[in-house]
Order: sequence, then structure tokens, then C-alpha cells
Amino acid sequence: MDEQGNAITPADIKVRKAEHELVVTWKDGRVSHFDLTMLRKRCPCATCNEERSKQPKHAPLLPILSKDPGKGPPQVVDAGLVGNYALHIKWSDGHDTGIYDFRFLRALDEESRADGA
Repeated sequence: MDEQGNAITPADIKVRKAEHELVVTWKDGRVSHFDLTMLRKRCPCATCNEERSKQPKHAPLLPILSKDPGKGPPQVVDAGLVGNYALHIKWSDGHDTGIYDFRFLRALDEESRADGA
């Protein structure tokens, strides 16, 4: 596998519910920490993408998240691999159509590092 393949291939994936994060260790050695609320807000599914496109640029939450009945931030109910290219996450708010492609996750990691997060 080439260097690019190692950069988008997880060696290990863990959902740490207590820490409210997804941790991906990539085959190139990088470790990415993703806040679960951020992942839910950045869901790549068509429905969420459409909702985001309707929102003002600095809207605090997607409408589907602002309707949360006081249960706090969305939690991961279940997660599993989709083939060898993505992670499927089921959320406590009932949403389960998001498939987080490993390229997408790595890009989110690169973006957060560029922002200094």
C-alpha cells in the first residue's frame, strides 16, 4: 500500500462514549480525535447536506439538532464498517443515514489541524 493509501486507511477505530469522541488511528501513524457533536453536525448524507445549504453561513445548529428534546448532545447508538471504505453511525436523535467515508474523515482531521484545533 502506498503512502496515500495509508493516510486514508484506518488501523483502528474506537468510539469513546465517555469522552464523546471518535478516535481513528490511521495506518500512516496519525491519530485523529473527532468530537461526536461535530461529526453529527457534519453528517455527509444528502438530507443533512441539503439542510446545511439552507442555513445562514453562521447558523449554530442544524434544525434537526436544535429539535433535540433536552437530551444533550447526540450520542452514538451504534457504529459499523461499510466495506473497507467508510463508517456508518447511528445517532441517538434517530438519524442513521450518514456514511462517513474514510477520505472524508481524514479531510476533517486535516481541516481541524489547519484551523489549529
